[in-house]
Amino acid sequence: MPNTSLGPLVFYPSYCFGLSPTYRTWARLTATDVYALRSRTGFEGQNLYFYNNHPIRWVRLVGVIVAFDVYPNRITMTLDDSSGLNIEVFCKKDIRTVTPTIDTSVDAYGAIKLNRPLVQKDDEHVVTTSEGKVNLDCFNVGSVVKIKGGVSEFRGEKQVTLERIALVRTTNEEARAWAENSAFYQEVLCKPWVVNDRAQLRAKKRAVGLDKQREAKKGLKQRKRESAEKHERGLGTEQKRSRFGGDKTRATHDRLHVQARTR
Repeated sequence: MPNTSLGPLVFYPSYCFGLSPTYRTWARLTATDVYALRSRTGFEGQNLYFYNNHPIRWVRLVGVIVAFDVYPNRITMTLDDSSGLNIEVFCKKDIRTVTPTIDTSVDAYGAIKLNRPLVQKDDEHVVTTSEGKVNLDCFNVGSVVKIKGGVSEFRGEKQVTLERIALVRTTNEEARAWAENSAFYQEVLCKPWVVNDRAQLRAKKRAVGLDKQREAKKGLKQRKRESAEKHERGLGTEQKRSRFGGDKTRATHDRLHVQARTR
């Protein structure tokens, strides 16, 4: 749980987040810790949360699957990590439809009879993540797993959106995972995140420089697009002139030819 005895915490601007030990890593948390994460004004809808003043986007959990529910467009697993609260892990399904077939026959009166209705199949346990497709066939209730994913909310409740999953096959492996959680808490989470003034200034300059580079690239693309459009308009004008000139030349030639014949 976040330490409330740390006193007033400093929340740094977003350009400092790259300096954080939690922003670009899988934060080793428990389900109780995930529920304790807090959002802040200005970061709504970004799936960015704070543990004390540590910015967190990605988490790693270790526990046993106590529920595995398959729905038409998703799979939800409920994870129990013995922290006092269970948490739901959301997985978006990869629905792959196949060409349906219809089994028909003709009855005694010559009417076509439908024996098997039109159906569509899907690969029940294949889910999609930002890193590709994951097959959950080997995971079920009772499996001890490591879950990695992003923190999100559904109907006001925290959940984890699956990115990676792995079986924990031995008690030694599980013990190592819990030791990693404990070390991450002691070395990172239980202390406030502090960025000195010089580091803040460097981060701000870097962010301003990146913004200028993005603006310069955007301006260059705009100028190239305008130049291309201008070139296309010029070609269109030249084609019109050429066509008009050709028409005028043909008309003059025809007139002279008629005059020559009448003489």
